This record gives sequence, structure tokens and C-alpha cells, in this order.
Amino acid sequence: MRSKPQPFAVLLVLVAFMFSTLTVSAQDQLNNWSRVSALTSGARLSVKLKTGKTLNGTLTSASGTGLSLTVKNSQVDVKREEVATVHEVVKKSSATKATLIGTAVGAGVGAAAGGIADAKDDSGFEKIDHVATAGLAIAGAGVGALVGYLVGRGGTRRVLLYESK
Repeated sequence: MRSKPQPFAVLLVLVAFMFSTLTVSAQDQLNNWSRVSALTSGARLSVKLKTGKTLNGTLTSASGTGLSLTVKNSQVDVKREEVATVHEVVKKSSATKATLIGTAVGAGVGAAAGGIADAKDDSGFEKIDHVATAGLAIAGAGVGALVGYLVGRGGTRRVLLYESK
């Protein structure tokens, strides 16, 4: 008697196949020096050499054979064969997303705290309890927005452009 393939097993195999091709194509892109050559002068880079040394500087020029960086006011030329990885150092775009998340979390925590306090109180002052809950939600939203802004406003992130095999 022949059994039918289970739909979940077929789906699992298809998803695994899709991700395996994505991984291969991503690896091909990271081993492509043309991404480094296409950078404009003035880009902030972090270049790790195969010796283990890391150079942090500003791109002066890039070609098919190597790149030139300004590191601490001195010019450094690096051959392509010496490079292990190249990261572009870019500023984080905006604190808006972190601020909105902080606002939502803060409002939720404030409302939950007000709701818990209101549930424990049977004094007969429901309207005042509701106002206090709303006040805690607003205060929590303000604190959350401030914390979200402070967390999300600064910093940089590193984008991997090249990795030698």
C-alpha cells in the first residue's frame, strides 16, 4: 500500500529549498568586490585585514585591485588580497520607530499599572480611579517615548559589503 506525502512535510521541504538558494545568493553578493568599488569617496569604512588588524577610516578611492583609506589623518593603501571583510559604517536613520515603540510600551505599562491598582480598590470612587488609570497611561507613554527616543537616536550600524572566501 502506497502512502500519500503529508502536506506539512512537502511544505517543509519547499521552505528549506527556498532558504538554501537565498543563502547561496547572499554569499555570492558578499564575495563581490564591485560593491566596494562602487562606493563613493568619503564613505566611512571598517576594513578587517586577513592578519586580524582592523582599519577604521574614510574611503579615499577604490578600484578592482584595492582601496585607499584615510585613517587618523594618514593615507593607507590596502590590496584586495589582504582584505578579509569590508563594512560600511552608516548612521542609524531615525529615532521615530524606537520612540513610537517606547510610547506604546509605556502607555501599556501605565494602563496596566492603573488597572491593577483600580482592581484592588473597592472604595466607590470609580470615576477617580478611571482618571488615575488614564493619567498613568499618559505618563507611561511620555516616559516610554523619552526612553525610546534616547535609545534609538544615536549610534551607527555596520553593513557588510565584502567578505573574502
